Amino acid sequence: MSLPLHESRVLAVIEMGLCKDDHELAALFTMFNRLTEAETPPGRERVEPSRWTCWLMTALLLVGMVAIGVIAALVSR
Repeated sequence: MSLPLHESRVLAVIEMGLCKDDHELAALFTMFNRLTEAETPPGRERVEPSRWTCWLMTALLLVGMVAIGVIAALVSR
């Protein structure tokens, strides 16, 4: 599963803190990562948006920008 960079960094900081405080937990993390490194996440855990979602978000963004432009033009009169 791929996460945005800032979320990956936050999770890495949390993991480092937990591993520093609890060495047994660190060993369990290591074993879990080794056992699951070749697996792919189930479909329900994938966070990639569909084409439809991307198209819809783009359309909503454009409509919103046009609406803001119209409102700004009306207010500046």
